[in-house]
Amino acid sequence: MRTRRWSAVLMLAMLASGCSGGEASPGVATAGTPGAGAPTAAPSGPSDDPVQRELDFVACMRAAGVTDMPDPVPGDKSGRSALLHAMDDLGMGLKDAFQTALDGCTKFLPPAAAPSPRTPDDVTKLRAYAQCMRDNGVADVPDPDPVTGQLNHWLRQDDKAAMAALEKCRNLLPPAPTAAPKP
Repeated sequence: MRTRRWSAVLMLAMLASGCSGGEASPGVATAGTPGAGAPTAAPSGPSDDPVQRELDFVACMRAAGVTDMPDPVPGDKSGRSALLHAMDDLGMGLKDAFQTALDGCTKFLPPAAAPSPRTPDDVTKLRAYAQCMRDNGVADVPDPDPVTGQLNHWLRQDDKAAMAALEKCRNLLPPAPTAAPKP
């Protein structure tokens, strides 16, 4: 709670300094700068900077009708903080309009960090979890990839049967993998 309060104070201080009414520096375009309204060339593709890609993603989602798409989390450099916050914390992934916008805007997201490969023991545990989920009424849970251990499935939080199955099978899941180090 204390961190949020300090973050809010810091954000307000930064906003206030940007609106101080002082003279703009010579290299910053303002409404009074000749040519400030001139269109710039559109980028040829997504940026290499994950933070810029996330800003582009958020703008795309808002333009596609998700007007309450959250801003990126300040200080997060993953390029995915707004998406994770929207889906995990705000539950926006359950909305059809969000999913439709997401289909058109994911091109702006930076690639996700590759997870570390799973151990054979983890793959066995994931296979048991998938079978448990199927045995408890969630028929579309696939077995994990036998080599990487990747288990690709989504559970809707509003699906009572899936949530009940998850409670029965959660204990079979191995600990979450960590991201693989970047070369």
